[in-house]
Parts: sequence; structure tokens; C-alpha cells
Amino acid sequence: MPAARVPAREKSRRCEGRLRSGNGRCGLPTGERPAILRPVNDSFASPAGPRLRGAIETVYRVFQTTPPKAIEGCPCCLPGRRTDVLLATPLRDIGGQALWSYVSGAYLTVGDDQDFRYFLPRILEVSVVDPANANSPEIVLGKLKLASWRSWRPAEQRAIEDFVDAWFDHAVANDVAEAERAWLPVEAESVLCGAARAEMPLEPWLIRLHEPRAAAVLADLRRRYPGELSGFWDRDSPAFREFSAILSQGCA
Repeated sequence: MPAARVPAREKSRRCEGRLRSGNGRCGLPTGERPAILRPVNDSFASPAGPRLRGAIETVYRVFQTTPPKAIEGCPCCLPGRRTDVLLATPLRDIGGQALWSYVSGAYLTVGDDQDFRYFLPRILEVSVVDPANANSPEIVLGKLKLASWRSWRPAEQRAIEDFVDAWFDHAVANDVAEAERAWLPVEAESVLCGAARAEMPLEPWLIRLHEPRAAAVLADLRRRYPGELSGFWDRDSPAFREFSAILSQGCA
């Protein structure tokens, strides 16, 4: 049997995993970029696609604000963050490559609440429509905790929750399709891990993993548990213990 191919998202996650090992300048990942995995125009082809598209538009509407005049950051790192491109480009036209550098350093070496909230709708959209040129879901959703998103207005929190909920369903559908092509399905786990890093309750999504449509995803997660899961999990967290329960014991 031929070895399973590893999608570009998994390669991207391994690259971004250097955040924990301290490789790269100021402890951030180096300039590796994965290849394109899916055509952009296939991004909403799953059954969850229309709901996800609507959730993205809601995030744009709720977070609509004036563009920042400048982006502050660490003097030694700021030149490599392509902030000039971000400031000169209309929000919906900013590409994944330009956002990748900003998101990697957001709240660490570059950016503040004003610019992060402005870019957030496009950051989330690119995560879906151009995933191979975006930061992994673990990185993207993990930034929400650094942004203290639970202090935001209720309408803003709901918009984020609805987006992540739709993203998970979309990710499960993508993972099932990838498993059928003998690829390693990792998107749903990445969204779950990112949600845990944002301190979202995982229970609704863990229950959905037991639905027949997610059988291939759950089976793969159990096969990879515990040694081949995302390196971004906080294994001492209640969320990971809850996640582990369904993988090791088969019950939520």
C-alpha cells in the first residue's frame, strides 16, 4: 500500500510548530511557505460551504471599521512583516502570503487590538479560501485569546462562534474527502485545537465527531492518538482531556 500523502496544511502546521521550539527570529517561524493545496474556487464546495460563506460575511459586517494608519511592532522584526502591503491594499484584496507574516507575529512582535480587529475578517476568510497560504487554524484562533476576545461586544463574540462552528463542519467535510483520496485528514483537528486555544467549549463539536458523516475523521484521530496529534495542543488543559476521552475510550 502506498504511503499516504501529506497535505500542504499539515506541512504548514509543522512549520508553524517551530513557535514552541524557538526557531526563527524572535522565536517565530522562518520563511517556509507551503504549496497551494486546493483551488480557491472550490473553497465553499462542501455542504457547509454556504453557511460558512454567510458566517464570513457576518464577521465582515460586525467588525467593519476604519483601516489603521500605521502598524506598530518590534523594530527588529517589523520590516519583515510586510505591513506596508497590508496598509496599502483594500481589506478583501489582501493575500494570504501578506497576512501570513502579520498573523504569525500578531500580539508577539507586531500589531495591537486596532489593527488585529480590522484584519480579522480577512484573516478568517483567507484561512478558508486559501488555506495553504494561511496560518494554521491553531495559530489563527489562538490569537483570539491574546486579543481577549471574550471582552468584546456580544455580537462580535457570536459572529466568531458562528464562524468557527461553520468552519468545523466544513473542515469535517474536507477531511472526509481527503481521507477518501488517501490524504491525511487534519483540518477538523486543527480547528478543534484552535478553538481550544481560544478557550471555546469543545463539547458540541466532539459530539458531532460521533455522527456517521464524521466516521472517517474520528477513526483517523483515534489512529493518530496520542503521538501524532497537533503539536499545539495544551495536553494539561481540560479541553485536551475532554478530547482525549473520545479518542482513547470512545465516549464524550
